[in-house]
Amino acid sequence: MEPLKLSDELISDLQNVIVEHDERAKDGGVAIQYYAAIIGYILANQEYPMDQKKEFLNHLYAFSNHVFEDNSQPSQPPPGEAMGKWRPGDP
Repeated sequence: MEPLKLSDELISDLQNVIVEHDERAKDGGVAIQYYAAIIGYILANQEYPMDQKKEFLNHLYAFSNHVFEDNSQPSQPPPGEAMGKWRPGDP
């Protein structure tokens, strides 16, 4: 599986779309709430058993936490080293 292509531009574009529907989303804290609500909404509407949905939600939390920790580091890894790569089933 190819790594996700997360960028400042993508995040900005997503936030701008949300702002078109709710001006309060200019505030990053409000935008984050929308992102979380969207995840819950999409997952709730998938055709999977409830226990599988909850397990997937736990994996998404772990993934979000991993991305958060990677991007909260004061320094970047040396050039050429992978960063933030996650696959389903990783802790």
